[in-house]
Amino acid sequence: MRPTLLALSLAFALAPAAAVDKPGVDAFFEAMAIEAAPGQQARFVAGDNLAGYFEGFTHSHDAGAGYVLKSGTVFHNYVSHIDGVRNERAGGREQVLPFGHRVVYTNGSSEELALLSKQHALALRVTGPRPALLGLQPLLKTAGAISFTDGVAVVAPGKGATQFMALAGDRPFTLEDSLLLRTRAPTASFTVVAAFGATAEEASQRARTLVSGDPIGDERRATHAALTRSYLTTSDAEYNKALNWAKAASRLFVVDEYGAGIWAGLPWFRENWGRDTFIALPGTLLVSGQFADARAVLANFARFQNLRTPRDKDYGRIPNRVSPDEIIYNTVDGTPWMLREAHEYIRYTGDQAFARAMYQLAVPYFDGAIANYVDADGLLRHAASDTWMDARVENPTHQPWSDRGPRANDIQALWYTALETGAWLATQAGDHRRAREWSALAAKAQASFLRLFWDGATMADRLRADGSRDTKVRPNQLMVATIPFDDFVPAAVQARVTKNAVSQLLYPYGIASLSQDDPYFHPRHQNPGFHHKDAAYHNGTIWGWNAGFTVTALNRFGYQDLAWALTQNLGTQILGLDTLGNMSENLDALPREDGKLQPSGTFAQSWSVAEYARNGYQDYVGFRPDLPANTLAFEPAIPAAWSRFEAVLPFGADEDVAVAFVRPQVRAQGGERWTFTLRGQKARTLRMAWLNPDKSRSQAAFTLAPGKAVTLALGTRRATLDGRRLAVQQLRPSYAQVIGSLRFVTPKTYHSEDFPVLRAQDALRGIIERNEYR
Repeated sequence: MRPTLLALSLAFALAPAAAVDKPGVDAFFEAMAIEAAPGQQARFVAGDNLAGYFEGFTHSHDAGAGYVLKSGTVFHNYVSHIDGVRNERAGGREQVLPFGHRVVYTNGSSEELALLSKQHALALRVTGPRPALLGLQPLLKTAGAISFTDGVAVVAPGKGATQFMALAGDRPFTLEDSLLLRTRAPTASFTVVAAFGATAEEASQRARTLVSGDPIGDERRATHAALTRSYLTTSDAEYNKALNWAKAASRLFVVDEYGAGIWAGLPWFRENWGRDTFIALPGTLLVSGQFADARAVLANFARFQNLRTPRDKDYGRIPNRVSPDEIIYNTVDGTPWMLREAHEYIRYTGDQAFARAMYQLAVPYFDGAIANYVDADGLLRHAASDTWMDARVENPTHQPWSDRGPRANDIQALWYTALETGAWLATQAGDHRRAREWSALAAKAQASFLRLFWDGATMADRLRADGSRDTKVRPNQLMVATIPFDDFVPAAVQARVTKNAVSQLLYPYGIASLSQDDPYFHPRHQNPGFHHKDAAYHNGTIWGWNAGFTVTALNRFGYQDLAWALTQNLGTQILGLDTLGNMSENLDALPREDGKLQPSGTFAQSWSVAEYARNGYQDYVGFRPDLPANTLAFEPAIPAAWSRFEAVLPFGADEDVAVAFVRPQVRAQGGERWTFTLRGQKARTLRMAWLNPDKSRSQAAFTLAPGKAVTLALGTRRATLDGRRLAVQQLRPSYAQVIGSLRFVTPKTYHSEDFPVLRAQDALRGIIERNEYR
């Protein structure tokens, strides 16, 4: 029977495009720009990817720290002038961009600032509607002597600074009072580069070189290239914008100050923290395709591994923190996180040479951990404050605010994952003895964990020193399901854990660090009339990064629409709450009386935005490559709100797979359609594990050859590739009967008398210091 014209048209409309067209530079940033409301003073930040960042506020010349360097902050802000008239930023139309901002004025002029990546410099530009005498006036925090030679103004270091600043322009200019640089002749545009160096000559040469090109245009193009190396655009424009901002915000934390690293947060976590770095790494550098940077970060931390002799209790660990003053190792989970991310990096890239280097790191780590911290059950013991919930009371004994010792659930999941990773690395290195030993210890830890932590209904957050189960409801239990690459606990247990945690902790805007029904719950982070802020830090306060593994768990079991509602709220936070284009470290658990959310902690936090970016690629699109197995694995959970998406997913050595997805609006038109186009040198196995309507997962696999677009049509337990039926297996049964219906927790109304820890001053501290904490 010949197909009708209508059927042919319908089939064409439903078939996704074979390739993905990324937007050009101007279109990309036009869609990404965040426009501040008239008169709104909101923080924005940009990073130089070396050792500094710029903090400004919209519609203000005064607020914000400026270009912050550990060598001292010199450049604070700037003012533009046109024909002798100063532009007042409060009256301008201001847009925030990943590298700075742009302001347009009613007189037709505009001004721009771009912090230049890896240059120790920033660029300023003023443009006019017609040729005019244009001026740019840097506003400084500190200044020494100012000189003007050969068209370059040099500011010597002032009080508290060690760097020279040089100012060079793309037009001849005069240097006037108060460091005003004004063009000698009317012009339509004037660009000035402010560059920094240890000497006047170094700063001057850098400024001249940069201004001789197109510094702002170059920065736009470089940023566009970095942000679109991987690419995801969906039918939801606001999500696309928030996702691109999460990627840009993650990128600003990538630095090269003590070697390659990722800052934890701004303004006060500007060091390389082990745990934070590796939690942030997949969302910052793997899903974005920045594999060389990922390798550099891993290799840099490896060189700080504790190999001191004689061996101490921290032997084999990588640092908790690297700073100019000290390198400290007081973290139980930093090295397991690093090994996990080393393995994930290898799965993305197939970098077998690096696998050998990580095996060499694993040997002393396991030697030290097994000798000093592994108990008779094969579990990893640790100090009470050596997990990510690490706040301590400021008293002589430094007791923990949230005791999670000596065996916490997330630490055991990490320990198991590290052992499994170590066994794989040892196998790759030909060390089969250690591979067997570490694999056997992983199996022992796995069996002990299930026996000791799980009682058939609830997952303990930790085992106390006396072996009793601490059943406080915290989000850590979700990591038991999301950290391992395989099933650490049975899927049915993961499902119950997901139900328990989400139904008691998940608000529409984030997941609480402790149930609001717990007597230790603190509704507000900073509440000085009642307690020190650290009392609340991990006892109710919301952590942005915890939303990441929450989305992972929900999507695994087919609850992606609840995850999507959370993701939408987080996107709104990124685009408009506090720091524009970024996320804070924390939120108060309960909204304020007016319903508004209250950010706290750092004003920009690496792992918060990195996890948002990771969720898009790994949990919604579901891309998790495994190149040592020559496999491109997909385990998607597409929200019902997405009718389509297009993506470019990098892996390997400059390879990627382009994906186009459409979901028919009418069920009779069939199921989902995925089109894949592989760009690479060799064929790969593509393994797809998709959700059925009952929340079970089916799986099919096929060979994807380079250069040829193929279309995969998916239905309930069926799959066809370019019209040819594929063999389908069940990957995971439905756990909908176990989990049931999930919804957000309704936050309680804040009345201090309703919360036990607010009925007396420093109530939790008193409990801790009387040794009554349970």
